[in-house]
Amino acid sequence: MSFILATGLAEGLLELGLFGVFTSLFSAVIYLFAARGLIWKRPVVFIVPALVGLFLAVTAHCINTILSLYFVFVHLGGGVPGELFYLTLNSPLSLAHISLVEVATFIVDSLVIHRVYIVWSSNKKVIIFPLFFIVSQLVSGTHIIVDFSRETLHNFYSLSNPWVVASLVSSLIINVYSTGMIINKMWPMSRSLERITGSRSSGKRLKRVLAVMVESAVLQTTWTICILVSFQIGLLIQDVFTALQPVVFGISLLLIHARVGLGWAKESLSSEATGLTVNLNTTTMRTQRPEELEDDVFERRKQWARESAV
Repeated sequence: MSFILATGLAEGLLELGLFGVFTSLFSAVIYLFAARGLIWKRPVVFIVPALVGLFLAVTAHCINTILSLYFVFVHLGGGVPGELFYLTLNSPLSLAHISLVEVATFIVDSLVIHRVYIVWSSNKKVIIFPLFFIVSQLVSGTHIIVDFSRETLHNFYSLSNPWVVASLVSSLIINVYSTGMIINKMWPMSRSLERITGSRSSGKRLKRVLAVMVESAVLQTTWTICILVSFQIGLLIQDVFTALQPVVFGISLLLIHARVGLGWAKESLSSEATGLTVNLNTTTMRTQRPEELEDDVFERRKQWARESAV
């Protein structure tokens, strides 16, 4: 089996495996939203249709991958005809592949920007910068699809194609910016809670680090960097990264919203931080007995969890 056919088979099997994880997470998130009565509450009422659209795009991409594998290895019998299929970019299955990749990426990046907006207490100023790049990504993604329809050979992935670079860089900037903004908001707050509650065990700190990593979409940022680097170097493995991009981005996004559904994520940090600063300042901590302070912290954390679900 040639390297091209082996790459196509590997990306198909990997996508099928990850699609099972994606489907399970999607079902769990929708169930949690429904069980907690969040479906019709802001901001979840805007998130659910986007998640459904993402699920449809990822599912369609997975079906397209199955059809491609069947066509190459069963209908064409592999060999040179199968290699030519993977090298031909204007076939219907190839056009469907890149179109669904761009649609899924646009939805995920839009929801990441929305997450920054929520974490920063609906501050519109923090999303002005990434909105420019989501527009850039939409324009460049559209041009990529048009270019695919015009190409007949695998000469599309070259450094001379600016729209691929523009799309990848736009997505990377959105993810790096969002990751930085979310970490900048969550990390000091989680450390403040650690000092207040007196929880300093290594296990708690590890959970805090993992929570911040999930919430800040580090996986999406890392994956985008891998695609961009492999594209610039000219490695064929970038085809695998691109093929897995919708399902990997979907898993990363669903992990974020699974935390929301479980009530673990902080939907708005500034108001809670202000409340804790006012009520748990140094003077209050000096005048309250330890057991009273512990009860006060416990009650405020319960109130915080209830407000996060709204």
